[in-house]
Amino acid sequence: MPDSPRSDSARNAIEVVTAWLDSPDGPPDLLLSQMCNHVQAHPKGDLYGATSLIMGLIYLCGSLLALREHETGISSRQTVRDLGLEYAQD
Repeated sequence: MPDSPRSDSARNAIEVVTAWLDSPDGPPDLLLSQMCNHVQAHPKGDLYGATSLIMGLIYLCGSLLALREHETGISSRQTVRDLGLEYAQD
């Protein structure tokens, strides 16, 4: 499925996350630039571009959760629950 909309969204999400990894604590210039490029370059407009990017980020997160579950045996639901509890304490 290299030419499917999902693979494009996932590829764009990976580019955005990679930009964030290059500077996770700021400044956000590269991250913002990547996000704007993907949103504004969508042929159906900004709303579709933003939605496509969000869907790609969700797909990427789900893929990483599944990979973690496969590697550790900790369910995706438990990982999300643990993260929720951690952030609820802040």
